[in-house]
Amino acid sequence: MSVTFVSKCFDDVHVILGIKVEPGVEDPVLKELRKSKEVAAVFTSLGDFDIIALLKIEDSREVTEFVIDKVRKMEGVLDTRTTFIKK
Repeated sequence: MSVTFVSKCFDDVHVILGIKVEPGVEDPVLKELRKSKEVAAVFTSLGDFDIIALLKIEDSREVTEFVIDKVRKMEGVLDTRTTFIKK
């Protein structure tokens, strides 16, 4: 896999959001995230976080608002970790 292919996959992605949830609420959280215009893609994970969301938000204030006002208020969300991608 070339670097060009990987970078094209992340063209619109500026943030990786790891989300830890209570057992059994993965599907409702995934469904809600998929409805959000800020989310480019969302996946379940077996790592430190249960869900990984790729966000297409560039402005750090908008990211903060999205995470605090939307994601952390979802039922069953326990923790989040935000990673900004430098381009």
